[in-house]
Amino acid sequence: MDGYTEGLRCQDVNTGLRNVDATSPILTPVKKTRLVGMAADLAALVRSKEIVEDITVLESVAAAELDIPSTSFDSVVQVLESAELVELTRRGGQVTGLTSEVPHHRDLYETLGREWRGRQPSQLEEELLAVVNQLAKGPVAAESLTSVVGVENSDVDRILSLGSDAELIKSVSGIDGTILYSPYTAFENPKLLADMAEQHGNDRLLEEFAAVREHQGLAVTSETYPMLWDAVGRGLIIAPSIELPGGAGDMPFATLPYTLDRELLVGEKPVLEKVLAVIACVRCGEKFGGYSNLVDAAVGVNALLRWGELEPHESSARQYRLMRNKGIITFGPDRVPWGRWVTPTLVDTPENRRALEIARDLLTLGEALTGREAEKASQALSSDARYLGPLKTVKATKPRLMHKESEYSKIMAAFMGYGTLG
Repeated sequence: MDGYTEGLRCQDVNTGLRNVDATSPILTPVKKTRLVGMAADLAALVRSKEIVEDITVLESVAAAELDIPSTSFDSVVQVLESAELVELTRRGGQVTGLTSEVPHHRDLYETLGREWRGRQPSQLEEELLAVVNQLAKGPVAAESLTSVVGVENSDVDRILSLGSDAELIKSVSGIDGTILYSPYTAFENPKLLADMAEQHGNDRLLEEFAAVREHQGLAVTSETYPMLWDAVGRGLIIAPSIELPGGAGDMPFATLPYTLDRELLVGEKPVLEKVLAVIACVRCGEKFGGYSNLVDAAVGVNALLRWGELEPHESSARQYRLMRNKGIITFGPDRVPWGRWVTPTLVDTPENRRALEIARDLLTLGEALTGREAEKASQALSSDARYLGPLKTVKATKPRLMHKESEYSKIMAAFMGYGTLG
């Protein structure tokens, strides 16, 4: 793999490892990959925030939003300093702030890839990155993993065990054997995955996939869309989850961004996650707005783009907290001096507008017609919303339709190009 791919996959692997207890000893062999992956996450957070004056605030946000333990924060910042991605401000020998010099996504991953390679990662780390990179492109028969990826036979069980715990490696069984795949296939090649489902799925699966195509950000439960619920749990559908009001649990909002360009899907996942956050929030507002439901999801997005704010109501803070935590909006004061509501207000940067435009296009047309390369801007914001990213949703959503294994084995086998397994 080249430096760009290594840096990218360090971030991807770390995203999965966030599902694993940070104190687990199984993480010890991949500590260098975790460190560089956390550095990639933190770099994305501060990319366009030119100056961070209070490093303790950033540390709190990194722990809440990026699962970077406070015990690892200083080491992560040192990686960024070593890679010349930030310049640290010190007072009395203590780091007090930083100035961000984080470049575009491709340059960032190339830089961090070199940093990872310079730290002399273990053979297991190299093999794990190679497996995740291969499976992101498409499924592989379990019996051919060593020949396709070049993994040592002695390391296969450890890699599969760690990858399974992290939800980075999934499997489905058919009559001819086990097929390995990655949830990153849903990120990076959703069109081909949807095409395979359409060609080889049963009528119920086709009907439910069609429902996502027609309604991006579809609220999914095991009762309303049982096969989509299962697909979310298997990591075949991207579905950020948001905690519903009144302790009603977490609701996955399924999205199938099959028309987006590959650079956004692969090399700019932080931007894609902003898009997904917008879609999940406004769809949640349509269905579960609490005091006042949003009339139309796209109307809400357009209001932010046009006027820079949304009409406040009693549930605004809960409904849009995820967008606030992603740095897309801030919570402005109530419009009346005595009011206690918050006014969702756009953080007006090129990248936030790009994310909103792509989200609007997916909501209204099912395809992205606007938005170009721009640099990401994030705010250091307090975090008190519960949000499950796509890989965490895979972990939390327990598949209830295990008897449908044969259905998914057909899709995965077709994806691999050698027909179906039964």
